[in-house]
Amino acid sequence: MSATVWFKGTLVNGTLAVDPGDRGFLLGDGLFETIAVFNGSPIWLTEHLDRMLAGAALLGIPADRASIAAAVAETLRAGAHRHGILRITLTRGAGVRGLAANGAEPSLLVTANPWVKGTLFAPATLFTSTIRRNETSPVSRLKTLSYMDNILAVREAAAAQCDDALFLNTRGEVAATTIANIFIRRGGRLATPPLSAGILPGIARQKLLSLTQAVEREIAPSELHDAEAVFLTNSLRLVRPVHALDGRALRHDDAALARYFEHLCTEIVRESGLDPREADAL
Repeated sequence: MSATVWFKGTLVNGTLAVDPGDRGFLLGDGLFETIAVFNGSPIWLTEHLDRMLAGAALLGIPADRASIAAAVAETLRAGAHRHGILRITLTRGAGVRGLAANGAEPSLLVTANPWVKGTLFAPATLFTSTIRRNETSPVSRLKTLSYMDNILAVREAAAAQCDDALFLNTRGEVAATTIANIFIRRGGRLATPPLSAGILPGIARQKLLSLTQAVEREIAPSELHDAEAVFLTNSLRLVRPVHALDGRALRHDDAALARYFEHLCTEIVRESGLDPREADAL
């Protein structure tokens, strides 16, 4: 099944024309959110919009919550995907040539694609990227369209036959992967890097922090090898166990991780009335 596409107030069939002056296309000047859809419900939509609007305010891109929510609802009504993956893309729009953002009118794009079977709880192997996360940059905490570091890092990981790349920050601390936040369970305690490590404030991360006794603290790379378990979180995969780092096997208490996974599944049932594991098995 093809994607359902909504752009600037219109549902689009076929090819979408891109404005050659759009700053999102030219400069990566914009933001996006990726959201799981189960039983027709966009999961944690409020939190995703909170993050997008906060980012838009920081970047100076005008954004209206009600308009974005209405576009999401229209896209989902028009789509044939009961379970799927929704993406909201907001760019600064087309303006005058150059870096100055004067005169630009924002562009909003919403797409919905079918769910990919087998996404949930699949184990991962990581490769430590040579690229460092810049914790001094405000962009490190925004989900912007400028994803070149992530693309290069995941290419490094693929060359090493790994699933994803681990970013350290410029201080040498554990930060995140290209698409997920990271947690460790060490000494029976759950921990994740703080936002000051230069990480995106992930929605699944936020949920797990509120549902468990996890703490935010700096994590040294050596701790990943000492931990009883290492896992990743994001809004699509929820909890993903890490079984190896740089070719070296890690301990993975999957029974303990399944409990954290259960916490997030229960939250999704409350929102959608459906256990995401049912959708993942279809």
